[in-house]
Amino acid sequence: MDLIENLENAFAGKEVEKVPAASIVSVALVEGMEKSGCGFPISHVDPEKMLGLGESAHRYAGIESINLPFDLAIESEALGCEVDLREGNEHIPEITASPFFDDITSVEVNDDFLSSGRIPVVAKACELGREKYPDVPLIGGQIGPFTLLGQVVGIEYLMKCLATDPEAVKEGTNVMADAVIEIVEAYNDIGIQGDCMYEPSVAADLLPPEMFDEIVSRPLKRISKAADFNIVLHVCGDTTPILKHTLNLGYNGFSFEDSVNAKEANQIKYDLKSDTQLVGNVATDTLFKGDLEGVRAETFKALDRGIDILGSSCCVPPGTPLKAMEAMVKARDEYYEKGMDITRERNEEALSWEPDYKEMIPPVANFHQMPKLKKTLKL
Repeated sequence: MDLIENLENAFAGKEVEKVPAASIVSVALVEGMEKSGCGFPISHVDPEKMLGLGESAHRYAGIESINLPFDLAIESEALGCEVDLREGNEHIPEITASPFFDDITSVEVNDDFLSSGRIPVVAKACELGREKYPDVPLIGGQIGPFTLLGQVVGIEYLMKCLATDPEAVKEGTNVMADAVIEIVEAYNDIGIQGDCMYEPSVAADLLPPEMFDEIVSRPLKRISKAADFNIVLHVCGDTTPILKHTLNLGYNGFSFEDSVNAKEANQIKYDLKSDTQLVGNVATDTLFKGDLEGVRAETFKALDRGIDILGSSCCVPPGTPLKAMEAMVKARDEYYEKGMDITRERNEEALSWEPDYKEMIPPVANFHQMPKLKKTLKL
């Protein structure tokens, strides 16, 4: 299977050989660090080590993509924030100081933004990845403008400003969008197949859904228009209240967690006549626990409910075993080997999204023993 062509077709809404098992969100696992010799924090600052870790999920678990980088402090660091890279393979960098804390009107993008901090490291790692793996999808990533604004001014202060000065929040978000667009336009010249923009702070429990269009729709649309590649918006938590917004922003994909019913997301997508593909939504908790039967069940469910690109519901926890990621890929393969994709096709045609085995209680290890399913699939 041509992995790049298959992923491109999925993003375009075309027929695919199989739904790609290409995690769009970050996959940086401790087992991968140990096997590759590329752990934290060195993989945050060395482009060769960054690629070594990024390729590990593909090499050792069969994930059909290579994802770079692994943390969400890169843009804020380039804007002048102080970042602690932290020691230990399970610890990601964190912001410790910012020149913009508690002053939203002072936020600006420095002239040397693209050459600052670790942005050049990520760019070099992407270039190395494109050279080494010309046949594997390369997925970049950066933080979204509203979440970036919360990082540089302080999230509690930002929430206060939402109530007291929403116009300042709107302006600050647009300034941060300018920074994100600089990175997106730089990615245009690298030859990546996809990009994940992490925007966790627009979740309904932080940004009221009724303020979504007023505050973030315009900057998010500006970013999507700047990309010459497939760009995916990722929002954490239960995004059901904002699906009608996130599926209507011009993004090629929307990545969401297992708390969202993909069946419902698909219905909203069809109602909107949206071209945004659905990405995810196998639970990180199930993957982290190494619950292989659970991973299999969730994979089947996501595929039946019309997920377009299969992957983790959020960034994969570092302690997740590689075998859990491999189990997701193998479950995807089994789904097609057993002919279960006819259920997916039928559901899509009817928009019923009702799997044949809906009354069955997990685990799903004995699906092949079900007389009804065997008859339906002509096994």
